[in-house]
Amino acid sequence: MHTSIRTAILAAALVPICGILLAPAAQAEDVPSPRELLEECEDGSDWCWFHPDGPPKEVKGESHQVGTSVFNCTDGPQTMNVSWSDTDTETNTIGVSMGIDGGFAEVFKASLQVSYSHSWAKAHTESQTTAINVPAGRVGWINRQPTLLEVSGRYELHFGKRYYDHYYWYLPFTATEPKGDAGSVTQRTRPMTPDEAKAHCGDTQAATASLADTPSQATTPSQATTPSLADTASLIASEVLKAPPRATPPPAGCSAAAWDQAATYTADKQVSRNGHTWKAKWWTQGQEPGTTGEWGVWQDLGAC
Repeated sequence: MHTSIRTAILAAALVPICGILLAPAAQAEDVPSPRELLEECEDGSDWCWFHPDGPPKEVKGESHQVGTSVFNCTDGPQTMNVSWSDTDTETNTIGVSMGIDGGFAEVFKASLQVSYSHSWAKAHTESQTTAINVPAGRVGWINRQPTLLEVSGRYELHFGKRYYDHYYWYLPFTATEPKGDAGSVTQRTRPMTPDEAKAHCGDTQAATASLADTPSQATTPSQATTPSLADTASLIASEVLKAPPRATPPPAGCSAAAWDQAATYTADKQVSRNGHTWKAKWWTQGQEPGTTGEWGVWQDLGAC
């Protein structure tokens, strides 16, 4: 394999890359799957190389909560610490780790090293303790959106004898890796529900928990206000059963959350759409389930 990689590096430097895709459509029955084709990089092909479209570029990962939520049961604003740890991992369009040694992964990493002196990162763990300003009667938490590096290009394979009736095969390929920094870290707060107030603060706080304003980003202590006892007593009858805004529910019978065009989804995330459950094969945003085809980002898990 190492001899093949050295040969491929030399060939990539000397031979222009043909822009014609010689492989048939991926949906045909008489062609290999993308994973089967890339497995031929190890021993089946006599020439295998990855041609990147350009250097790694920054993209944003999915924003998500890190650490645990904190609850302010006092009658004034509090600064509360949240300790958290979050790990970013690499992903790609065929769902096989690039952290393996040999085969198509070694070809991919060697190509980036030769072309851009870039070393591929498999994972990065970020750990912090973050202070949150939490107004009275509210829940606080930390959201993190990681920064990733994305590489797109195509694999080129040559076979000494016809493989599925072709000597040359080309396969589009995209992979992401952790950039290795903290990404975007934000603090959020929302009002406690009566059930949360009872669970974390006791019965005396449950009646006032629903009087806070609608969810927003955390306010500073100078902006926070606390209802007086008289105001609390007069508003309990009409306000005590209020709950915070809820996310749009999934279709009836589906347990996964409804697909959101503005949301970002990473590999293995599940959503519901048009009465079916769908699973993301890799990072995606704005691609509607059911419209990307068999080899697209969404895998149909069936009706729900």
